[in-house]
Amino acid sequence: MNTTTHTTNTNTKTNDDDDDENFLLKSRKEMLDSFLSPECDFTRELVERAAAAAAATTTTTTTSTTTSATTTMVQLHAPPPRSKRDRFMSAFKGQIKPLQSHRLLDERERILALSQMPLKWNRRKKLKKKNEKTKTNNDGNNNKNNHNSEEEEEGDEIELEKADEMHRKMVLTIYAKLTGDYREEEIDAVGKHWETIGFQGEDPSTDVRACGALAVANMVSFVLFNAAPAIPAAASAASGNANNGVTLGRNAVAVHRLSRCPGQQFPMCALGVTFTSWSIRVLENGFLNEHINDRNSKFNSVWDCLDSYYVGVWNIFYKTWKRGKYSLKDASAVLKHLEKHLACRTGVSKAIRASERVLDM
Repeated sequence: MNTTTHTTNTNTKTNDDDDDENFLLKSRKEMLDSFLSPECDFTRELVERAAAAAAATTTTTTTSTTTSATTTMVQLHAPPPRSKRDRFMSAFKGQIKPLQSHRLLDERERILALSQMPLKWNRRKKLKKKNEKTKTNNDGNNNKNNHNSEEEEEGDEIELEKADEMHRKMVLTIYAKLTGDYREEEIDAVGKHWETIGFQGEDPSTDVRACGALAVANMVSFVLFNAAPAIPAAASAASGNANNGVTLGRNAVAVHRLSRCPGQQFPMCALGVTFTSWSIRVLENGFLNEHINDRNSKFNSVWDCLDSYYVGVWNIFYKTWKRGKYSLKDASAVLKHLEKHLACRTGVSKAIRASERVLDM
């Protein structure tokens, strides 16, 4: 009898531990599988991208037509000579080959669509507050209307929970990994605590607005890139290191430690948004294509190559910043220099090679 009771208690405890761990990502693959699954709908973002591209093309065509109308005679008799840079860029663009499979093209479009998707992880809490307020205001209504209203609110909440769950896991994984704080119930959606990991505002969703949820996805990849194997929850609890089985990435720890160093501090997650913008640029320009298309390459997906580039940029920045003993007043010049040398075709190769380095603490 006692044995059965003990077994039941053990199973209950194990289930409780599993529930506590559900708010964190266990691996990078879990995040990628979610975004690449057919259930993840990027229709709205893809339509917006297509509309923006069409608008840009229309604007360019209109401008070209207006310019041509005012300079027709000059162009007919004396076409302006092309500069050496123009000739070089024309030949250079001709050397870029497109991705060689529909799977890769679809993956590329999903990544670019993710860069336009706002971070929605705290909308569920906002909806609950709105529902509570609505319920209070409707106390005087009849029970039938209240019942219907509650059913609609529950349906909306379930839909938002499905849409926001992965975003919530991504943000909390970054926070838990960099700070060692795994207490979900004490982490508010908005607050000063986000500055600890390098957000400049009290709400992460406003900081990443320029690059959307892709900025957070890139940071998750950096946090979990080349990480040590996860410590099982039972083993970590027994050793006193309760990390909930989350893997540990050495390079991300080194960068975060430097970002908090007096005199050399910098906003880590905010800077990561800048590096994501470089990643978007090299992806759109096709600078990653040759590494993905190469049969002898280690990359078999666009995500893998993009994350490798992103991590490499972080590693190069870390060494540059640490060796130069730079501070925030030097940030503009340092970033401008790195952008010139890394957000280009040759820079992609440098960053990918640098992604395999292990940073010194």
